[in-house]
Amino acid sequence: MTFSIDWTLWGLLIMATTFELGGDLALKWWAETDRWPAFGLGIGAYTVGLVIFAVLLRRAELATIFTLWVGLAIILLTLAGWLLFDEALSVRQLAAIALVVAGVLLLGVEGG
Repeated sequence: MTFSIDWTLWGLLIMATTFELGGDLALKWWAETDRWPAFGLGIGAYTVGLVIFAVLLRRAELATIFTLWVGLAIILLTLAGWLLFDEALSVRQLAAIALVVAGVLLLGVEGG
């Protein structure tokens, strides 16, 4: 059994997810501190992430690329909330993250 990896797709997906994560974290910072530059940074990061997402739609199916994008964001945002904002991380949430990781891996591998 062979499978191929579209490294451009994954690179763009990681970039889009990174900008979304940056936007989410900037808006969380704005919400907690009321610093308006953080709000602008968050909106700007979202905008860049959505532009990259639009490019991704030329390379893959909507359902697949959106699920991968959101799945990666869920994983990273849950961990960022725990590490940066001291938010709770329960056994149930860890189990959910494991399921998301499994889904992302299954969607990300073509073939089979």
